[in-house]
Amino acid sequence: MRESVKHRLIGAAVLTAVAVLFLPSFFKDRQQYQVNTESQIPGRPSITAVDFNEPAQPEGIESAPAPEAMFVPENNEVPVTELAVPPAETADVQSAQQMASSLKASAAAASSATKADQVPALPLNAQGLPDAWVIQVASLSSQDGANKLRDQLQAEGHKAYVRAAPSANGNIYRVFIGPRQDKAQLQAIKTQLDKRLKVNSLVLPFKP
Repeated sequence: MRESVKHRLIGAAVLTAVAVLFLPSFFKDRQQYQVNTESQIPGRPSITAVDFNEPAQPEGIESAPAPEAMFVPENNEVPVTELAVPPAETADVQSAQQMASSLKASAAAASSATKADQVPALPLNAQGLPDAWVIQVASLSSQDGANKLRDQLQAEGHKAYVRAAPSANGNIYRVFIGPRQDKAQLQAIKTQLDKRLKVNSLVLPFKP
């Protein structure tokens, strides 16, 4: 009799312990979750509107010309050159590229050899700008021919561009190289181009 009472008491204690451990979590899971409906967005900041005036052009400053009209030397008396622009020979292209590379290397060497505190002052023109020069390689009546010549010169490492100019017989298309401040370098390039392209190119003052 005593053993059975003892077993019952032990069983009741075990059940009570299990109930104490698990019943609170069971009822907690069944509770409904309360959503906080209060806004977490901060209030609107106080910003004072600022009015900006329309930009006004300063007096005494000319407007920049259209890109097609820029970098054109003042030289309207050059005859049209009927220049055939065949595909460049590999040897000619390599020779031109080597010459361009050697000119760049010599300019870089001279620049690196000059210390920062010994940079010579560049001579300035009446507009307060350093003088620069371009090569007018040819004047062509065909825009396609001018573009092909420009592309060929660019492939050789030259900074070439085309500008159109009106004439009595329609537009002519001039191919230029430059600008550069070292006129002697352009003279060397002119000599090489004249020999290779069978032209009489011109070294002209650069006009920004």
